Amino acid sequence: MSNEITTLVRLNITNGVYTDAFSASPTITQNTLGANSGIQTVGTSAEALAVGDVATLGLVCLLNTDATNFVQFGPDDSGTMKVVGRLKPGEAAQFRLEPGITLKLKADTASCKVRFLLLND
Repeated sequence: MSNEITTLVRLNITNGVYTDAFSASPTITQNTLGANSGIQTVGTSAEALAVGDVATLGLVCLLNTDATNFVQFGPDDSGTMKVVGRLKPGEAAQFRLEPGITLKLKADTASCKVRFLLLND
């Protein structure tokens, strides 16, 4: 099969006189059936995203469900998390992971619940 995954990315901005928009809806082939999803309680020390039975990392979706604190994310770099992104309260992100990396998450001031969906490539 092919094109089992359909994503939607849409952004509209109006800030004073500045307006812009971005929209894309690519279809993606999943080479191996499999996924892991759930809600992970992320503490204030860097911890790995729960990959479960996902053998070859593919797409990941993250949602910071906390109403107050942000969550940082990034790959493990020789035992230390290299921060490359931040989810403010209520924000979501979707991106493809590089196979073989360990994605880590870290809450700002207090533990946060992060909803996640991780797909096999």
